[in-house]
Amino acid sequence: MVALAAAVTLGFVIGALNALTPRVALSASVSSAVSASKHAVTTSTTKVGGKSYLRVQVTSKYGTTKKFAVKQRVCVKSACRTVTGTLSIKAGRTAWQGIYLGTGTYKKSGVPSVSVTTPKPAPSASAPKPTATATIRVTETVTVTTVATVTATPTVTVTATPTATPTVTVTVTQAPGSEALCGAPANSYGFTFCGTGDGVPAPAENACDVFDCIDNFPNGRGYLVMCNDQMVSLSGGISGSCSYHNGVLRTIYRTAA
Repeated sequence: MVALAAAVTLGFVIGALNALTPRVALSASVSSAVSASKHAVTTSTTKVGGKSYLRVQVTSKYGTTKKFAVKQRVCVKSACRTVTGTLSIKAGRTAWQGIYLGTGTYKKSGVPSVSVTTPKPAPSASAPKPTATATIRVTETVTVTTVATVTATPTVTVTATPTATPTVTVTVTQAPGSEALCGAPANSYGFTFCGTGDGVPAPAENACDVFDCIDNFPNGRGYLVMCNDQMVSLSGGISGSCSYHNGVLRTIYRTAA
């Protein structure tokens, strides 16, 4: 009877372990799938007015801003080359970029490759430092020596030796800081809100690296403007510009390199 009870107990333990094994494996598989899905990339070619463009779209699932470099091989007839699109995307956002390929009909060749880096923070414009003024104060010292001789006729002799040092003022002026961009984000491409540069016509390379672009940005045929919802468009100077983004807020300029 004791041997039979032991055999029954051992069989129950083995059956329980076998029943738990698939659940452990399923849990490990789900965790691996979630950690591997940090971004989604799609590329496509389009032709407008005899000109071909490559559209690169990236959806980021990272918790911080990331910079994506997407490489896609494209071909027209028998000539092929690799095109690279660069996008800086905030956490949980989707962005896309239109890249001009040339005239003719281009087609994709193969799948895109993606590299992800963390962008360095843009340098902020420093405000002019206050002017420092040093003041030297001089105290005048006067020494008086009195010699008194008492006789039948008293005689008093007074000797005064004044010592004076002039006041000297030293002024130190700090050189002013770098020129501001009139409120535009700090960037190395020359984009500015100041009206002292040149207007930016299509295709406005690198604009989407600095600003958030509207969905049909590559289709714009005007100049670079910012809509009232802070998105940028290439339909400046064209009727209906920013019509789905509360109208045009300002023109964006680019200073000479």
